[in-house]
Amino acid sequence: MATVQFKITGGEVTPEITMPISATILNLKERIQLFTGIVMTRQTLRFNNQELTNDRTISHYGFGQFATLVLDVKPLNDQFPKFYILAKSGNEQSKMIKVKETTLVGDLRCKIERQFGIPGKLMSLYRLSHEMNDDFPLSAYYVCAGSEVEVVINTESR
Repeated sequence: MATVQFKITGGEVTPEITMPISATILNLKERIQLFTGIVMTRQTLRFNNQELTNDRTISHYGFGQFATLVLDVKPLNDQFPKFYILAKSGNEQSKMIKVKETTLVGDLRCKIERQFGIPGKLMSLYRLSHEMNDDFPLSAYYVCAGSEVEVVINTESR
């Protein structure tokens, strides 16, 4: 069966997803949702600045064996901008923390520091196996309601 390997850009995390050419763009969005947690209705996929249509098949667009797509994520409604994520430190601790997509990773680090009682300089934060940079918003790592952020305690300062 013929497939296309997609590299999904747009954030700091770059998923790679292989799909059969008979699948639809909606099927691809479902796979992206499984990987990132971002619901399909908030996703827009673009290829060479062209928006891809949900009901079209992958073969319709004539991608080669490898294709890079841009994922745009529609911001949350201003009425409900806050949501909870799970900050998890191995099997030791986990806490639900209220954030916004625009919250900076550094601000999340401070919240975790207060909740866990661990100095921020002794922890690294990871989302989808990528270390998070304090200067980026949570949205750059596809953090959404129910997401998990892994807290790794370092034995020496960062």
